[in-house]
Amino acid sequence: MGHADLRQYNQVQRLAYLFVMLDIALLVVSGLVLWKSVQFPLLRELLGGYEAARHVHFIAMALLLGFVAVHLVMVALVPKTLVAMLFGHKEPL
Repeated sequence: MGHADLRQYNQVQRLAYLFVMLDIALLVVSGLVLWKSVQFPLLRELLGGYEAARHVHFIAMALLLGFVAVHLVMVALVPKTLVAMLFGHKEPL
């Protein structure tokens, strides 16, 4: 699994980005429960109540921050990917 072609995502990257999308959806749903618990009783019950929603929200946020931290480390280890991520170029200008 090299970084020769920055246009192609490997399976680990695809799984990581799928995780992030699901994690953000969970953050939004749990955030709605925390913000307007009375207006979203179904979501509150699906998450196990208000207190459980607080825990879900905290854990989901911690996982997202962990993803960002790992991402920053990976960019530091392979700096040529930073230009590609920021500007969409394959190679540095």
